[in-house]
Amino acid sequence: MCEKVELSASLDEDGMLDSAALRRALACLAQFRSALDAWKPHAVRVVATAALRMARNASLFLPAAGRALGHPVDLIAGDEAGRLVYLGVANTLGAADPAPRLVLDIGSISTELVIGEGAMIRRIESFALGAVRQSLTFFANGRIDAAGFDAAVRSSRSRFAEAGFGARGWHMAYGACGTVRALAGHAHRGGNAGAPLTRADLAGLRDAFIASRQDVHLAGGLALLCGLMDELEIAAVTPVAAGLRVGALWDLRQRAGAAVGPLANPLGIV
Repeated sequence: MCEKVELSASLDEDGMLDSAALRRALACLAQFRSALDAWKPHAVRVVATAALRMARNASLFLPAAGRALGHPVDLIAGDEAGRLVYLGVANTLGAADPAPRLVLDIGSISTELVIGEGAMIRRIESFALGAVRQSLTFFANGRIDAAGFDAAVRSSRSRFAEAGFGARGWHMAYGACGTVRALAGHAHRGGNAGAPLTRADLAGLRDAFIASRQDVHLAGGLALLCGLMDELEIAAVTPVAAGLRVGALWDLRQRAGAAVGPLANPLGIV
């Protein structure tokens, strides 16, 4: 099941989620409760991420969300989100592979970067910067032009530079998020949507988005990815069909003490 609620886009200037978005979210959770009641899973973990970390009225919404779903909602920090993202990617790609890897997750209003080796995480950084936030800042009127796009790229790059992430010169990174998968779908339309995104691909998408003036929210994600790849000198980003949700399932499995082989793939993801 998948329902699009877009809580992050409903955050106002005072950091409040609007009532219409909250009603949509509660209705969505009620539908999920019906599915869970029918399925009767052995374990459930529900997590809330950046939008609710930033929302000033999250403390009112979270108890109501738990009642609607029938399970408590765990508001997790950016580091925990990054850990779950990496867990999902590592087990999908092969946790036994000892090669260093950079995993990135560009969300609506936050971005997580994780460096690891095999199943071991070495560093996690969470940034209050995401696709929707960049779009609302630089393309608020729905207009995508060269000046606004380039300003969004510079802003993104400066935020990553300020953090002093340090690790540069990556031949390949892995994008565990819908933003990267959607951009790959646009770049490789009619071809292999799972193929890596290069800087040349991003330059082509920049020109296409400016020409069409469509996909405003995705344009914010593209600008963010351009800034990130420039700052960390990433040659290419490969989309991976795994991320926080897959990692949360692996985490549940590990907490239950189930034997998990390093290359096991209970979701059948390829």
